[in-house]
Amino acid sequence: MENRNKALIRKYIHQDCTPAELEELKRILVLPEAAQFFDELMSEHWDGLPAVNDTDQPRLNEKLKQFYGKLEREEAQIVQLQTQTDSNTRRKRVRKYFSYAAILTLIATGLLTYKTLQLKKTPVTEQFVMHEVVNPKGQRAKILLPDSSVVFLGAGSTLKFPEKFAAHTREISLTGAAFFEVTKNPKKPFIIHTGEVQTQVLGTSFKIEAFNRLPLTVAVATGKVRVDQLYNGKLKSLAVLTPGQQVSYQGRKAVQTTVAIDEIRSWKDARLTFHQRKLIEITTELERWYNVEFNYKQASKAAEEISVALQADMPLNKIMKVLSSTGHFRYQMDGRRINIK
Repeated sequence: MENRNKALIRKYIHQDCTPAELEELKRILVLPEAAQFFDELMSEHWDGLPAVNDTDQPRLNEKLKQFYGKLEREEAQIVQLQTQTDSNTRRKRVRKYFSYAAILTLIATGLLTYKTLQLKKTPVTEQFVMHEVVNPKGQRAKILLPDSSVVFLGAGSTLKFPEKFAAHTREISLTGAAFFEVTKNPKKPFIIHTGEVQTQVLGTSFKIEAFNRLPLTVAVATGKVRVDQLYNGKLKSLAVLTPGQQVSYQGRKAVQTTVAIDEIRSWKDARLTFHQRKLIEITTELERWYNVEFNYKQASKAAEEISVALQADMPLNKIMKVLSSTGHFRYQMDGRRINIK
């Protein structure tokens, strides 16, 4: 996969990309690992430009300008991507070609988080937009995607998606938790990238949790979902899930279990259901939902397992009354710090 991506960018630099390959380049932008191999490849094509310290932002910007200038000088030599009788259409395609290059370069150097970039040319200006929604702790969001799919993005989570999906796939990137209601389109698979795991569907509803240093889980409410591991550029199937099934992935090991469908669906409505879960796992979830911090005086209490259902759109003091009653503990609230005794 990595070699394929780099090969595409090399073809772009040498003006050999077909329209279909340009569409594929657009899909690469949503991959979490995009920045690393873009950076490696762009360094290969900056030979001959004055060396600068890449940590020096103003001089880095100057280096980018020099690179753009190099591309501009080569524009006259570009082989037409597709024979067209309309010369205006041909010029538009060439300009879009260079707009993608600017996007790739800026992402490679980490200059954009909410990506909106225009490479100005006369008389036509093309624009390509990437969106990044970042939910801090204590905040959730409902997001409508370009294909009318809906994402319920959880607290402490990040979603990246293009303003317009590519011709043959719908690809996004997630860190954190989200519930998806995906619009059916058998001709355009919907793919969620979460680190080295990707989840592919055609049209269904499901939940993903992909927080750093925690197990990744995918649980299906409706339809069918395929979960794959991307390793050494190849996809390895982890699970094919149907309603009521869940897979957990950690340490390159996948474990498949069953889960109540109502529990999966109710998460988007702020209902949290825990079955024999450690108290510290429950309070970690509440830390994200309420932007608070829990502290335990006894490690043994944190490891105790309980079952409880919580309505997380209620005030925190009511949540704590239910949780403390179920878990048989006392607590003290000090601002955003909660001490469990």
